[in-house]
Amino acid sequence: MQPTIVFSSPGKKSVTFCWPETPDHYVGYRFVEHQPHTSSAPLAGLEGSPKREPSPDPSAARGAPAALGEWPAERQWRAAYAEANPDVPVQVAFQAYADGTAQARAIERLLEREITFHPADDGVWLWMRLTAREAFPGACAVQQCLRYTGAANQPKRRPIAHVPFLSEFELQAAGWPEQTLTFARQAGAWVQFPVQQTLFHTPPGVALPGLASAGEVDHGLIVRETLDRQSVPQWYWDQVAPRTRWERIATGMYWERTVALSNRHPADCVHAWVDFGPLAAGQSRSVWGKFYYLEGTKDDLLACWRRDFPEGNRNV
Repeated sequence: MQPTIVFSSPGKKSVTFCWPETPDHYVGYRFVEHQPHTSSAPLAGLEGSPKREPSPDPSAARGAPAALGEWPAERQWRAAYAEANPDVPVQVAFQAYADGTAQARAIERLLEREITFHPADDGVWLWMRLTAREAFPGACAVQQCLRYTGAANQPKRRPIAHVPFLSEFELQAAGWPEQTLTFARQAGAWVQFPVQQTLFHTPPGVALPGLASAGEVDHGLIVRETLDRQSVPQWYWDQVAPRTRWERIATGMYWERTVALSNRHPADCVHAWVDFGPLAAGQSRSVWGKFYYLEGTKDDLLACWRRDFPEGNRNV
C-alpha cells in the first residue's frame, strides 16, 4: 500500500507519510534540521558508496495539485504550504500532486534544497537537489530525520508521527528499558544501536568535525524493525498495535552519499547526514534516497535496498 504525503509542520519543516488504510499510524520526516556540518576539505570515497542506477531528474511539475483528503483536523496537515513571513530564516514551500507525488523547497541563507517525494509500494522514493548560495570547499552534510513517535513521547510530537509499535520510547516504557529497535550493517552483519544516543560513520572512515563517532558501519542504510509477535506478551501488542494483523514491520531510510547515522534524540528519531560537498557558489548536486516501510523483517528490507541501490553495494 502506497503512502500519502502531507505537510505536517512549518516550524519543524516536516512532512508525514500516512496510509488511508491505517489512519492512526503515520511516520514523520523532517527534511530541514539544524545547520549543515562542513569541513575544510572534501571527504574521499563517497562516489563509490551504493547508489541507484542513473534515472531521470524527477523534479518536473506533476500536474494538478492534490486535495488533502479526510484526516483529523487537529493534526493540521496540509496538501500545500508557502511561508508567508519573509523574515522567517528558512523559507519553506510544499505541494502535493494528484498523482501521489509531492515536492518541498527550502531556501536558507547558505543553500537551497528541493526534495521530491514519490510513493512506492514499499515506502517513498526521495530525491534531493541542493544548490549552494556560497562556496563549500569541503563537506556540506545536511541532516535528515525520520520520526517514529509513540504515546510515550511528548503529545506535541504526535501530529507529525505516531507509530507506537516502532517507538523505542514506547517499548522501554512498557518494561524493556535496555531494548532498542534500530539497526545498521557492520562487517556484513546487523549491528543493533544501544539505548543511548549513538552515531556511526560510514566509509571511507573519516568522521565529520563535530560528530563524535562510535565506529564505522558499511553504508548509510538505517533500519527499525518491530519485535517478533511471539517474543513479548499479547498485552504489549494490544497497547501499541491494536487491530493490526501483520507479523512484523521493517522500516528505515537510505540516502546516497550518507556519511553518518544516529539514533535516539528526543523525538524518537533516526538520522542520516548526507554530504553534497564540495560545491562552488551556484553549483548544485542531486542524490537519491528512499524511505522504506514494509511488512517483513530487516532482511526483507535489506533485499529491497540491494535491488534499489545496486551500484557499489557489493552485496553488503
